[in-house]
Amino acid sequence: MRILFVNHTFPPESYAGSELCVLNLAHELQRRGHQTAAFYRYADPTDEEYRIRSGSFESIPIHKINHTFRFIDTFQSIYVNSAIAAKFSHLLYEFKPDVVHFHHLTNLSLSLAHEAKMYGAAAIMTLHDYWLLCQRGQLLKQDLSLCAGPSEEDCRSCLAIQLLRGTAQRCAAGLFKRSVKRSRPEEKVYDLMDLRKAERKTPDPNFISQAVFDLGGDSVPALLTHPPAELIYPIQLNRPARLRSAVAMHPSTFDCEGGGVRFEVLRNQSVLFSRAIDAKQNHDHRRWFPFDIALDPSDREDDCLTLRVHAENPENNQFCSAGWREPSIVYIDGPDFPRKLESPRKRQLRSLIYQAAYVAAGAAAAFSPKAREGIRHRRNWINRIINEMDQFISPSRFLMEFFLRHGMPEEKIVFSDNGFIRPEIEPKAPVGSPIRFGYIGTWIPSKGVDIALQAFEKIDPAKAKLTIHGFFPGFDGYEDYETQLRAMAGPAVEFHGRYDPKDVYSLLAEMDCLIVPSIWWENSPLTTHEAFLAHVPLIVADVGGMAEQVKQGGGLLFRHRDFTSLRMVIETIIQEPTILDNLRAEIPDVKSVRRHADELIEIYTNALNKKEE
Repeated sequence: MRILFVNHTFPPESYAGSELCVLNLAHELQRRGHQTAAFYRYADPTDEEYRIRSGSFESIPIHKINHTFRFIDTFQSIYVNSAIAAKFSHLLYEFKPDVVHFHHLTNLSLSLAHEAKMYGAAAIMTLHDYWLLCQRGQLLKQDLSLCAGPSEEDCRSCLAIQLLRGTAQRCAAGLFKRSVKRSRPEEKVYDLMDLRKAERKTPDPNFISQAVFDLGGDSVPALLTHPPAELIYPIQLNRPARLRSAVAMHPSTFDCEGGGVRFEVLRNQSVLFSRAIDAKQNHDHRRWFPFDIALDPSDREDDCLTLRVHAENPENNQFCSAGWREPSIVYIDGPDFPRKLESPRKRQLRSLIYQAAYVAAGAAAAFSPKAREGIRHRRNWINRIINEMDQFISPSRFLMEFFLRHGMPEEKIVFSDNGFIRPEIEPKAPVGSPIRFGYIGTWIPSKGVDIALQAFEKIDPAKAKLTIHGFFPGFDGYEDYETQLRAMAGPAVEFHGRYDPKDVYSLLAEMDCLIVPSIWWENSPLTTHEAFLAHVPLIVADVGGMAEQVKQGGGLLFRHRDFTSLRMVIETIIQEPTILDNLRAEIPDVKSVRRHADELIEIYTNALNKKEE
């Protein structure tokens, strides 16, 4: 079969859940002799709009279309775009797919499904969230309250700023202006390549030097450090900053004897980053591992940052040369960045004004024929897509039942969870002290990181700690969310920056339990499956696909959006840590990508047979 996958994005641009699902399936089907390709959107404002660039990623042919919304002037053209549809139609006749498997159409066009049907291919769609029924995707209103489902009134309120165009839109948009200062270009404040500023701790001065690393054909400046070695930099930060670098073993070590290297970043003896690399035993480790660490301002006169390396095998530190790629500390905003956080009262008042603005805009949209027309237009297109799609696939029963309640014909949708590649995982040691809880993912309001932080507010750091991995990508109306999160963090909380998706199992190996505190009805979260594959139990909210994941064991539930309930679960585990060992023994099996491919081939074959009848 010839199978064309369609998604809103794809690696290397993004490595989120649907992207990895498509990548793994494309590889598995390709391994079985099927021809696969991927079509997705990229956004480059310097490139020609709607240009298609073709190439390959990990042997998968890719075709990506540039779409920056620069020519979008109506609400309807956000989700139905004739230019993208025309380009896609041309690709269909070039690739000649038997099956077009859609995973997400946001930032593309609903009409791509119609093009696939007109071409004659079987059209299949996996539902990864609620986007078909909810333009915002997560059924969350502007105030982050849950929406029970699409209705003209609720959609009109949520989408007011998009539904109103022209002068009306500009007036409404004015209501949403926030008292947040514009970000200025990043300002480098510490170039850590300058060794004159560092105190060096090493048994041999030759263990530390500036060098050039050549990995993958790219030669880049780096600090060469041979373990054991420490570089200690005095720093003074008067506003939020970030440490950016990447770590790797030197290519000259790859085929030598001995073990790997552990890289650590410390601030005043507190570990901010820890990463073990063994490029001798693991070929996937023969590359750079980037990291991005947030650094809070401090008034300490003895504030310092340490880059440290030591050999993973303490009995043999030979051939362990390692490097830090152009490490530097940058300010993430200009000199006007507020040094003091808003008071809770002022923040609450500003939030009320902001929500009142949305109510006003929603009221304006209520009397706008154009707004009502926009909602009905999208609903008509969704009904059209439901009719034209040969089969929908839901990775969770919760999501499937939701779509059935909102008009999806029963024969159109089947349940089939996503499949995963099983990693090689070392047996986990019994739970120690302090108990290591963790969070992995983006720091956006819908993910509920604030719920976890409030739950840990009164937790004794000697008994338990919470490590938070990820970053804040921005969220409309909540621009200072990361600042609020960091202000809420108690002594038991550690923030870590961005992580490479390939490192997720290394991060999970350092956790005793993963917390998934999302405030929306998650479908089939990537991280819950990854945690189970890593033999890590879960604590999840008691709704949606999250709760569904632990029904067979392997996790505990807390009341949705209730940090006191989450704290009670955490304290119960602290009092009786063996609970986690018992949960680990109950972790259910995770579907493999091979089994997933088996199910999809059956779905594809049935759809093709029906088209021939």
